Amino acid sequence: MRYSQKGMSFFGWLAVITLLVFGLIVAAKLIPIYMDHFSLRKIIVSVNEDPSLKIGSLRDFHNHIERGMNINSIRDIKINDAITITSSAADTYSVQIKYEIRSPLLNTVDLLVHFDETHIIRPLK
Repeated sequence: MRYSQKGMSFFGWLAVITLLVFGLIVAAKLIPIYMDHFSLRKIIVSVNEDPSLKIGSLRDFHNHIERGMNINSIRDIKINDAITITSSAADTYSVQIKYEIRSPLLNTVDLLVHFDETHIIRPLK
């Protein structure tokens, strides 16, 4: 009577565990980058939803973003390099978020994350 192998071999399990560990390492590098970006986006879009904010000029809006970045401990993103704020129409601002973040993965391999989005902001008066 001949028996066939059931289940994975040692090398099969080693390959699966290696892929899982690699995936966890990549996730551990990418999750903080995306969390900072989502926090930055929330700071910018909150001007549309929060009536207590008094945004009357580009300087006020820029200061609001800087304060939000300090509160949320966003230090990897430089506000002057990443965000462009322009006054579009009466009480309307166009905010372009455009930046790249490079995170080292292995000795000669980096993860590059590129963000490019535009938001139209109409502060509540």
